[in-house]
Amino acid sequence: QPAEEEKPKPAEEEKPKPTEEEKPKPAEEEKPKPVEEEQPQP
Repeated sequence: QPAEEEKPKPAEEEKPKPTEEEKPKPAEEEKPKPVEEEQPQP
């Protein structure tokens, strides 16, 4: 019999999903602001 059916599921499925504080922030907060906001307005 394949061990895949005997061994328990990966920990990723066993442990609860990470909370808002544990999981990484969205890319929107990681990437720098658009140049339009960085450069001074004319």
